[in-house]
Amino acid sequence: MLMALLGVIVLVGCGGAYETGDYYSVNGVKGVVVTATDSVLLVVSLDEARGLNADSALAWGDGPEEWHLPSKTEIEQLWRFRSAINQTLERKGMGRIFGSHTFYWSSTECSPSHVYACGPDGVKCYFRSNKSHLYCARKVILVPAKQ
Repeated sequence: MLMALLGVIVLVGCGGAYETGDYYSVNGVKGVVVTATDSVLLVVSLDEARGLNADSALAWGDGPEEWHLPSKTEIEQLWRFRSAINQTLERKGMGRIFGSHTFYWSSTECSPSHVYACGPDGVKCYFRSNKSHLYCARKVILVPAKQ
């Protein structure tokens, strides 16, 4: 079982211009639109980190950039719209998310010792320091819907 880190960015202000699954490339931010409202876009990055335990994933999600490790709610949206996201990733020559044995960490704890992660069957709670659970991560970002 491979676990991956997903990164998400939320963009504020482009509603109507983008739909789920659209490729997004503005001002150096590149990814796939997960959700779009009138005020904000949730975009998943093209990059992925692999073989991380939960603590490594949470540390990987830190940084000065607006990119962050997705919350439980954001990773649920990634899972819900995985088909549209995967179609775009494949067109760009990138690997699919949520393959048959790939799991992604979220930034949301379900207890002091457990963190939510998402795999082919959806979001579940996993022991955060179990070294055998090496998942992946992909950052996300929120951006204004109108840029």
